[in-house]
Amino acid sequence: MKLYYDMYGSFSSALYALLFWWGVFLIFQRMTNRYPKNNSWKKDIIMTFIQSAIVLILLPILANFFRH
Repeated sequence: MKLYYDMYGSFSSALYALLFWWGVFLIFQRMTNRYPKNNSWKKDIIMTFIQSAIVLILLPILANFFRH
């Protein structure tokens, strides 16, 4: 837990980071997957939320790994 507290500081900053990554991934997902068929908004929202949660979990681990 100390690893995540050192990276994010508080729950609200972790939530802001999650929303930031979710927005970035959602924009890129919607821009790149328009053709040949459109993905549904529901699928894109769910997939990008999962991706952003994974990034939020892995960033402190990778930062700690490269710090040592």
